[in-house]
Amino acid sequence: MTSAMKQQGELVLAPRHLALVRRLLHTHAPHHRAYAFGSRVVLKPGDRNRLKPHSDLDLVLEGPPLKPEQSFALRDAFSESDLPMRVDVVEAGDLPTAWNIRA
Repeated sequence: MTSAMKQQGELVLAPRHLALVRRLLHTHAPHHRAYAFGSRVVLKPGDRNRLKPHSDLDLVLEGPPLKPEQSFALRDAFSESDLPMRVDVVEAGDLPTAWNIRA
């Protein structure tokens, strides 16, 4: 999983949580590349101080459109996981064209 939008930064996520996110993505969206964005991606070390423990994880998936059952299964897996934050997933094709997910 990569943290990228127009700029790259550091994804602030505990190693065990990152491993779980990767495992769920591999299980439910194996043909997609995931990018993190939002408050959990910090551009400067000082930005880490702004991050709240409950801040959600925003992910965008790049790849073929997910089938509805895949999308529901992925969202359910994140919801039922032991992650201490909500995970919001959006597909790249659903983003405005002005958003460039490639760094």
